Amino acid sequence: MKHLMFCVFVLLMLSACDDKPEPEQTNVQQIPEVTLKQQFDSYKGLAWQVVEALQNQSTAQQLQDLTLKLITSSTGLFLNLKAQLPECEASLQAMADATEFQQQQSDDTEALKNVITINVEPELPEFAAPSCYHAQKLLLNPLAVYKFAQQADLAQSDYQKAKLKMTDNFARIKQLELITAIE
Repeated sequence: MKHLMFCVFVLLMLSACDDKPEPEQTNVQQIPEVTLKQQFDSYKGLAWQVVEALQNQSTAQQLQDLTLKLITSSTGLFLNLKAQLPECEASLQAMADATEFQQQQSDDTEALKNVITINVEPELPEFAAPSCYHAQKLLLNPLAVYKFAQQADLAQSDYQKAKLKMTDNFARIKQLELITAIE
């Protein structure tokens, strides 16, 4: 009798375990699309870090690192601006290409790090509209600050010139936000 009860119990347990496959939820993680506003906000945040470094008269290496980060992170912004500024497509593509720097491995065993080759004066097409000029300044101003930071000894006037470039940069950002209707 105990065996019979045990068998019935096991059968009940097995029948309770329904082998019907449940609809599987796909684990596809959708990458959230970054909006143009988010890219502008990110760019402004990095540009502000450069301004703060200039105000604090940070070392040339710190300025180089911050401006390089600003420049390289702007590739997506330039590419996404093409939809908003179709008249600037050639210029924006050239700017995006200019932000992708070549990394070369050093043969010198003492310098075990990569050397990044940066063209601080890229050739950009003539701008087709004022909006293209504003967009080009988003690349050219940080490149000018990077060029200042390459100097071995930064003078007070270099910090002032670099701050003026970054101030101009914020004016260009505002112009582009108005042109593209980003708020």
